[in-house]
Formats: sequence, structure tokens, C-alpha cells
Amino acid sequence: MRPFKPSFIFEVLPQIIPYTLVTLGIMLGTVLFGSLLGLLLAAGKLKGGKVLCGLANGYTYFIRCVPSIVMLFIIYYGLPELLLSFGININNAGKAVFVITTFTLMFSASMSEVFRSSYLAIDPGQSEAGLSIGLSRWQTFRRIIFPQASAVALPNFTNALVNLMKEGTLAYTIGLIDIMGKGQLIIGLNHGSYALETYIAMFIIYWVLTLVIEALSKRLEKHLLRGLKPHAEAVKASKVSKEGIRFREPVLRNPLISGESEESVVLRKVKQTSGFLRISVRDQRSAKMESFFSKD
Repeated sequence: MRPFKPSFIFEVLPQIIPYTLVTLGIMLGTVLFGSLLGLLLAAGKLKGGKVLCGLANGYTYFIRCVPSIVMLFIIYYGLPELLLSFGININNAGKAVFVITTFTLMFSASMSEVFRSSYLAIDPGQSEAGLSIGLSRWQTFRRIIFPQASAVALPNFTNALVNLMKEGTLAYTIGLIDIMGKGQLIIGLNHGSYALETYIAMFIIYWVLTLVIEALSKRLEKHLLRGLKPHAEAVKASKVSKEGIRFREPVLRNPLISGESEESVVLRKVKQTSGFLRISVRDQRSAKMESFFSKD
């Protein structure tokens, strides 16, 4: 039996590292198209009515039930035959096209649920409060809903991105030369020798890529949350006493002095307005109950 040769790991690393660009290119294309399709699916689930909601949910359930490698083979062998029946020949298309198409379908199904759940996690009263202070629906979404929903969706998005990178190793099964594909070629050229060393080299590359993705995700999360946490407790009811509900005035800060961005100021005002609206509704209910019992 051939002894383990650690030095071979460092011999093959320079040969495999250039193909990291292929893996990253596949991920970039998949994330771009998959996120766009996921947004459309999420919009259909949230605002599309019964028909579009049913179609979007059906698509999600169907895609999630299919293994990635099965979907890859169906797209690689079946899509050219399907399009050829309509007079479209894609047999000469690069293998990366089929890989991106496959993982776009898989990624969009996951992203639709991530986007849907993150949107529903935001208090609906904030949209009403944004409209009440004069913002349009688009401004309310862009300045208030989207930043908060992005922060909520980011952890799940990061997990999906890491899973996409790992699922992408299946691309070598149709002949795409990425990190895994190059490693398999090296093992084949050595007639099966140094397979363990080659796999360890690929493990190191994927491990480093995962660390980079996690680090970038944490930095982005801090950036998205920079204006949200300081104002999370801006509006609260002070205490509930026998006399009723009393309010504590929010501490208003000068944005020029505190260095707040325009988006942070708008978001703070919306949170304050949203809090006052909820409390005022509660007061109205309390007043109705008091008037009802006073009649008795």
C-alpha cells in the first residue's frame, strides 16, 4: 500500500486553485438569476392571489423533492431535446449553462421561502406608519422594509450560499472542470494514486471559501443593522397603572450631531409613529370598555 505523502497536497494546490474562478462564476450566475426568480416566487406567494400563490408553492415543493444530481441530468440531457423540438439547438452550449440553469431552479425555490419569511417578519404597522408620514409605497419599501428584511434574510441566505457551493461539486459529473473536476482529473492522471492528498487539497480550498463567505456575511450584517438596533427601543409604553396607559416621550436626537444616515432617521420616525398608532388603538379599545362598564 502506498504511504501517505503530505507534500503532494502542496503540489496539487497550485494546479487546482485557478479553477476556483470557475466555481465562483457558477455561484455568481446562480445567485443572480436564482435570487431574481426567488423574488418573483416570493411576490407570487405574498401578493399573487390564489392562482399565482398556488403555482409558486407548487413549484417550490416540486423542486425541493428532486435531488440536485437528478435535476442536473434532466436539464443536461432533457433540455436540449425539449428545445430542439421547437427548433432551438443548444447542443453546443457550454456545460456551465446547464449547471447554472439547474442550480438556479434549485436555489430560487429556497430563496423564495427565505424572502417570504423575512418579509413577513417585519411588523405591518411600519408600512402604514411610513405612508402616514408622507412616504410613497416604493420609498416605504426601499427605506424601511427592505433594509430590515435583508438583515433578517441574510443568515439563511448565507447558509443557502454555502450549500450551493457544496452542491456545485456535482457539476463535474457532466464534465465541467471546476475545483472538483480538476481534482478528479489529477486523480485520473495518477491512476488513482494520491487520491487522499488531492481530496485534502480540495477540502482546504472549499474550507477557505466558506470562511470568506462567512466573514463577508458578518460584515454585511453589521452594515445592514447599523441604523436599526439603536432605535429598536425608541418608543415604548412606560408603565400600565390604574389610571391607564401613559407614554414615555421618545428621545429625539439631532441626526447632524449623532451622525445618523437619512435612512436611519426615517426608520426611527416610522418606528415611533408605528408605536404610537398601536398604543392609540389600544387606548380606544380601553375607552370603549370603560364606557361599556360605566353604563352598567
